[in-house]
Amino acid sequence: MKRVVFPLFLALLSATSAVVAQNSASVLEPRGKAERKKPIGTITPPPAGVLPKRNLPVAPAAPSQRETIIRSTSLVKVNATSQGYNPHIPWQKESPGARRGLGVVLAGNRILVTGQMVADATYIELEMPESGQKLPAKVVAVDYEANVALLASASPSKEKEFFASLTPMTLDTSARIGDSLSIWQTGRVGDLIVTPMRISKVMTQGYVVENASFLVYEATGIVRSEGNSFTLPVVKGGKLAALLLRYDSKNQVATLLPAPIIEHFLKDTDDGQYDGFPSLGVELQQTLDEQFREYLGMKGGMKGAFISGVSKGASADKIGVKQGDIILSINGFSVDSRGDYQDPQFGALSISHVVRGRAFVGDKIEMKVLRDGKEIELSGKLLRKQPADYLVTPYIFDRGPNYVMMGGLLFQELSKPYLQAFGSDQQSGAILRLSRIAEHPEDYEKEGRRKLVFLSAVLPTPTVQGYERLGGQVVNLVNGVKVNDLNDLAEAFKTPKDGVHIIELADFPKLLHIDAVSAERDNLKLVGGAYRIGTLKRIQ
Repeated sequence: MKRVVFPLFLALLSATSAVVAQNSASVLEPRGKAERKKPIGTITPPPAGVLPKRNLPVAPAAPSQRETIIRSTSLVKVNATSQGYNPHIPWQKESPGARRGLGVVLAGNRILVTGQMVADATYIELEMPESGQKLPAKVVAVDYEANVALLASASPSKEKEFFASLTPMTLDTSARIGDSLSIWQTGRVGDLIVTPMRISKVMTQGYVVENASFLVYEATGIVRSEGNSFTLPVVKGGKLAALLLRYDSKNQVATLLPAPIIEHFLKDTDDGQYDGFPSLGVELQQTLDEQFREYLGMKGGMKGAFISGVSKGASADKIGVKQGDIILSINGFSVDSRGDYQDPQFGALSISHVVRGRAFVGDKIEMKVLRDGKEIELSGKLLRKQPADYLVTPYIFDRGPNYVMMGGLLFQELSKPYLQAFGSDQQSGAILRLSRIAEHPEDYEKEGRRKLVFLSAVLPTPTVQGYERLGGQVVNLVNGVKVNDLNDLAEAFKTPKDGVHIIELADFPKLLHIDAVSAERDNLKLVGGAYRIGTLKRIQ
């Protein structure tokens, strides 16, 4: 079998490039040098002394809707310094980066931003758009799946003064297809820049994290960049209707995180304990093909979607849903052959919104499925499967990847960020094999594995001479102990067999033998050595 080369310096280069690109990404394009016109939405006062004809008395004008919309006292600038870890060299941090965005002031002196804004943040501060007054901030709650975060002051003594002139904004969850919205930005001196948009589509899709679909609005309009790239508010009638997620300048289409998802997040934080959005944990397949319908026993105009996969430990698994079932209804909503239901506000939507948008963790779920030609009713409580509960960790923020080093052998737990850091190289060699496991982990879950531990790289030390070209092999046993996670691995290394560590791999070369005394000697040299390893393991 062909051996796979995992040079450490190549992994470092690849991962570093990926992270730098991510940190520098913006939802908007840079502003052109030639664009120096007056910002859209700024208000010019009438010349002093200008009065109506005949100098007739003028009654005070009632506040108009436009006057409400152009207020900018509900926005603050948010500046964050971030520094994540290198997925391939897990003891090492990447170069720090900076992010800028606009935060929305909410009741209780809280600030709403996207989760991306504060991911891996080492310092966060709030800044007044006009005066430049600053206030250190902290994260109160964050959900990276829903890409939303709540900030509060980290300096109680300065909080009252900072928020004295700010006005909390409320939510508007009534938006529908065809409604007009406005994206708010601030100019160089705090002037408000208003860009009109119109909702053209409502659907569900992932925000940042894979396999986590939420409600989104798509809106059309021209948006220009003012340097506030990571969080921009979208307003309807002076109320917050959404946050800008992405903007496609070529097609002039904006993807928006809608107020119903923000409202769900804020309600969840009210009790001081954030539970997160529940998940159903199923993969659906359409039943539009007539031959497929006949094979499934779906007669006539029967509707429903085929369940092609059930995530272990998720809500559907807990209430008894099985792979091969056909879902007919969920919480009273009929499911069609595309896996959609008719939402009273938005029309046809994926059933994922019934769970993530219309329910909370702990709420009751009722499902009707077709199994072996018979209708079965199932019920239970909705759960949220935490990132740590997945065999392959879906995302890692605000901490470093777990790892164990032994005599130059680097072991890690498989994660989606580790695979994504390879970019297009995911489709070759051992990385392709690991990618396929990440997509279909069912066999390893049935074995009782909590995490998938694999040999990710080999540092050149005397102990592992001859093994330098290895990498990407799943670890089954160490010293006769089954490895279900890195804790098992670390414990197994405490008991070598006759002074030798025996490592059994799932692929070539199957068995590794390393001298335990020599490995400990190399461990001492690695800490603080040329590779700048601060500790031989991290298990969180």
